[in-house]
Amino acid sequence: MCYQSLVGLQNCGNPEPATGLFIDDLGINTTMLGQFITDQYSKGSELFDGKLAFAWRKVTTDVLNRLSPNMKADTIIENKRVGQLQKDYTSIQTQTGSYAGIRLTITPNTKSFVELYISELSIAIAESTVNTNVLIFDLQTGNLLETIDYLTGSVDQFIGKAIQSKKRKLDLAIVWEFTENVPNMIPKKGHCYDCSGKVREAHICPFVDAIGVTLDWNGTAISNLSNSKFTAGMSLQYNINCDRSAWLCSIGGLLAMPLAYATAVEIYNYALTVSPSQRVNTAVVINKGNDMEGMITARDIAAEQYDLELKALLQNMRLPDDPNCWSCRNASKYVTALP
Repeated sequence: MCYQSLVGLQNCGNPEPATGLFIDDLGINTTMLGQFITDQYSKGSELFDGKLAFAWRKVTTDVLNRLSPNMKADTIIENKRVGQLQKDYTSIQTQTGSYAGIRLTITPNTKSFVELYISELSIAIAESTVNTNVLIFDLQTGNLLETIDYLTGSVDQFIGKAIQSKKRKLDLAIVWEFTENVPNMIPKKGHCYDCSGKVREAHICPFVDAIGVTLDWNGTAISNLSNSKFTAGMSLQYNINCDRSAWLCSIGGLLAMPLAYATAVEIYNYALTVSPSQRVNTAVVINKGNDMEGMITARDIAAEQYDLELKALLQNMRLPDDPNCWSCRNASKYVTALP
């Protein structure tokens, strides 16, 4: 996630953050963190990483909650299916050694951060068939993104795979090794796929086009890629969702300072609540007198600064020019309140 490049910790071996901002600038360093660790962490840098991740969730949730009046529904396109059984059911001959399935394309859009969410997938193969690998390729790069174990006898197997588009074209092949006889299935009923003798993509929704695909894969590279009228017995269901996380990363530089203060708050809270009774380093007393009062004061200052930084950010932020996920592009005016 992008948050790891926003705030760093010095002298721990991690890459320098892109922002140049270190938690050390707020008075927290590896020596201090080493005094706070419990058996949950093996070293202070792991404590920092854990609290940085938690703080990122807190900051992003806070931002989205306060911008929610300007946000449209997260799901733009809901429950669309690619892969429909033809009325004239016939069996396709086995093509051992080849991969086949569905090709999905999100055409270039410069407006929206969206993601393709594949919820369910099925392959019309016999129930006695052994488990089958389903491969998801990024055809723009040729990279294998994911290997999914499709279980024997499945009807619609839950996949739950989200693939980000990030304001760019997305070109995916979802395929399996075509070693079984399967029925003729086409991406969409009522569409002319071979008009004028040419196989054509089906326009499934305003974002997605679909077509059958075959390819060869040797474990390293794709070859002999071609479009097909049929989906090799594959059917899948998907949504198109607004990708809030990608948008938040796109403004990550603006969130770096609030994130640093939020991380400090989480570290001090850990030191005040969990660490006193469970810490590994018992040679240093941190749970009595001035040590306790000093950390409470530091925590409260960090919380106040977090509030101020986030409020200033939200008051001067222009919303994205995105008609699919946002309702306007006016400057936001919000006041934050921490619990």
